[in-house]
Amino acid sequence: MEDAIIEKILLKSESLKKWVEQFTKKRYLFDKALTTATDFYVGIKGLRGIGKTVFLLQLSKMFENSIYLSADAVYLRPHSIYEITQALGKRGFKDIFIDEIHLRSNWQDDIKTIYDEHELRIFFSGSSSIELKKSSADLSRRVILYDLKPLSFREFLNIRKNFDIPYYSFDDIIKKGKEISIKHLSAFEYFDEHMKFGGVLYSGEGFYEALENSLEKIISRDLASLRDINIKYEEDAYKILYHVAVSSPFEISFSSLSQKLGISKTFVIRLISDLASAGVIIAFYPCKQAKKDVKKEPKIYLTIPFRTLFTQTAGRGIIREEFFVNHTEVSCYLKTEKGEKTSDFSVNGLKIEVGGVSKDFRQNPDYIAVDSALFDNKKIPLFLVGFLY
Repeated sequence: MEDAIIEKILLKSESLKKWVEQFTKKRYLFDKALTTATDFYVGIKGLRGIGKTVFLLQLSKMFENSIYLSADAVYLRPHSIYEITQALGKRGFKDIFIDEIHLRSNWQDDIKTIYDEHELRIFFSGSSSIELKKSSADLSRRVILYDLKPLSFREFLNIRKNFDIPYYSFDDIIKKGKEISIKHLSAFEYFDEHMKFGGVLYSGEGFYEALENSLEKIISRDLASLRDINIKYEEDAYKILYHVAVSSPFEISFSSLSQKLGISKTFVIRLISDLASAGVIIAFYPCKQAKKDVKKEPKIYLTIPFRTLFTQTAGRGIIREEFFVNHTEVSCYLKTEKGEKTSDFSVNGLKIEVGGVSKDFRQNPDYIAVDSALFDNKKIPLFLVGFLY
């Protein structure tokens, strides 16, 4: 590789490392990634716009002989990941940070080869859709792949509004909800702003233009790592996202989408799976019930803030549920049989209902996450759920 290209990588890396110094706040996964055992390489996957580049640059500054590069840089396209890292290794760099690695073919084979030579350590980022596939490369024993979620409400407040809110576990929120809600009462007023402008790090007047551009790249480029993409596939992906945005979760099913879009149910299932892998939607299935055959139709939500890209008139109930599922590890939803009263979700073995302040306990939940500022018996302020990560 020509010396001129190496020098270009060095200059770009140093420039970006200085640029990133303006960002003093760290994402929730930073310490975990930093302290990963040195036997492993580190991969960070996640949605576009959530700060993976900043994350890698901040991480790179913690290592003495490190360098950053974007795998998508035009001047690096003629060269393989292996060739680039070998040239940098000869310059004395030991820790190499590679952004957007998923845009390179055969990247897993290159990483395996680099790992097996035991001369360098690689940190990389990629699309939410990338996986460590079982193949000849088999990186699962060599790489720890972390899923960086969109910004939580807590991170939105800390980064955008200069708050200093710590993490709280689900158990903390249940047992100390009153104390926590009083301590962070001023955060409640930003709930609606987060639903419109949270999740990603775009800001200013061009927020929705940036979000739209990000979605276009996710569908046309990132999903290409899963399958061949054509114009019809892209159009149907946008149509599905629109129908999800303007409908309630229980109005959406594989069959209804198939009919509305005029495509096969099998293709709808594939698209839903792809969009979930890409991190744009959240889909989960009904909880299994003893001695009952539960129809496996998912409830489908959008990742914050994509719903507002398609509609500004979503009902308050959908907004509440979307906030809840974006912040919790919902294992399944509780399917209501005819004539039954059932809570919305199962989280950590607890039945949780999501609703407004006047929501009662007729669905027999263990707790209700309510759209209010203060804790009231078994009614937990919904905004506290945004402090889970």
